[in-house]
Order: sequence, then structure tokens, then C-alpha cells
Amino acid sequence: MNAALPLSYLPADDAAPYVADPRSTWRVKLAFRIDFTNGGYLEGKDFLLDVPGPEVAPARAAEMLVSSMNLLRAGPVTILSLQVVRRGEHDDA
Repeated sequence: MNAALPLSYLPADDAAPYVADPRSTWRVKLAFRIDFTNGGYLEGKDFLLDVPGPEVAPARAAEMLVSSMNLLRAGPVTILSLQVVRRGEHDDA
């Protein structure tokens, strides 16, 4: 899936909110950059979010990032890498 990355997305204002599910079997592991509309940016590496299944679209991952951190002034989100992993099969086990 990373072959087409990096890609940038502008999260929709009406995107479904992210809700963490600690019972989920799956997590998405991300590297990203979020640019803010009022200047500055935030970068992350090996950031984990719970996902309901073994697949997540990069555009949805961008929306989940913004929602999970409640970033009101988020602009474009660039997904640098995305990997779906089973809970317990990565560094936070």
C-alpha cells in the first residue's frame, strides 16, 4: 500500500469522528505531516490508531488523525507511510 505514498488529503469538515476501540484487533501505524491553516505543522512517526478491520484508506486515516487530536485548524494532511498491523504484533505490545 505504501507504493503510492506520500499523498496529501484535505479532511472533510463532515467526516465521521474517530472513536478509539481498545478491543479492536487491528491498528493503523502511520507517519504523517499535518499543516495548519494558521501556520506551522505537526509531524508524527509510528503513530497508532485503532481501526475496525484490516484495511483503511489513506484519506480516512488522514481524517482519523485530525479527529483523534481534535485539530481545529488542520489543513492538508500528508500520509507518508501507512501500515495496518494486528494489535500486539508491533512495538507497543
